[in-house]
Amino acid sequence: MKKLLALIMALAMVLSLAACGSSSSSSSDTTTDTSTAAADEEEETVSNGGTTVTIMCGYGTGGTADLVARKYAQVANTIQSDYNFIVTNNTGGDGFAAATEFADEDADTMDLLVYGYGLIYRADLGTTYGTEEVDFDRSNMTPIGTVDDRTWILYTTPDQSLESILEKAQTEGIKMSGGNPLSDCHLCLGSLLAQMGGNVTVVSGYDGGAEQKKGLTDGEVDVFVGTTQAAQDEVEAGTLIPILAFSDTEFTGFVDENGDAITVPTVAGDTKAEELDPDIDFSSSILPAGGTLAVHTGCDEAFYEDMTEIMQNVWAEADYYEWIDSVLLNNFQLYGDECAEFIEEASVKALNAYSILSGE
Repeated sequence: MKKLLALIMALAMVLSLAACGSSSSSSSDTTTDTSTAAADEEEETVSNGGTTVTIMCGYGTGGTADLVARKYAQVANTIQSDYNFIVTNNTGGDGFAAATEFADEDADTMDLLVYGYGLIYRADLGTTYGTEEVDFDRSNMTPIGTVDDRTWILYTTPDQSLESILEKAQTEGIKMSGGNPLSDCHLCLGSLLAQMGGNVTVVSGYDGGAEQKKGLTDGEVDVFVGTTQAAQDEVEAGTLIPILAFSDTEFTGFVDENGDAITVPTVAGDTKAEELDPDIDFSSSILPAGGTLAVHTGCDEAFYEDMTEIMQNVWAEADYYEWIDSVLLNNFQLYGDECAEFIEEASVKALNAYSILSGE
């Protein structure tokens, strides 16, 4: 019966995929009843009697970050019984509320934080350039490893193209949905357009990924920047088209309404979109997306080691990595010091992208 419930839950989670978690705004916390019900049922199925470890997610129920965290908890609870992982959502400030709460906890509190790259970028921009107030210290978070790696995709409607979007950006400017100003989505697209002599305005305030996509189909914005899974269904239905991947490797996971594979060109590399200026290196617009799980800096060493081992074992489970593949996310694993170094390198790239975008 437990295995049957777990299977039903996994199917429900895939069907309920919606928003781009790391780019949800503070007003993106309301989700559909279906997503909420799926998340509620998932929490009911994860109890295994071990010591409770709370995974604090700063993004709304049903978003990518939330669903990854819940899938992680589900699998972690099936492969060991020492710890019982649960997921809680503390939304607000596009992840800042959860980070602030986490940073204020005692170092020995057995909590994990969904420590996304977008949160890291904005925190470092805030402390470096004063772009927003940062009420937490990033040194209080120590990543144990990566759990969520994404490829940002630029989507538009079938009546538009990458060529027409670039022309409009250069002549009158375009509007985008997906994230808030200076989110990683904005940094990627904004820095690219700045190098092309164009500009983009972020239209925020949409209530989650579904409304961000609807803003595009309703003509309120020109493009939507989201994860590969965020518009997977719309691409297959033919209502949205993917026109650019913020990567140096072409993305081939989409199919169109006829079931034919779609190849999405990139901003750099051998598959760079021919519409982009061939003389400009746009690799600075490729920012790591997704995130990690973090413990409190200074936590008990045994707890840190346990969490690291469990994460490695979760990634070794087909139930996790096959699910990651099914929702078009990337299997990308780094642990411990390597993960921490990667985060700092990614932050430097984000600061550089901001410099290009802002002209500072």
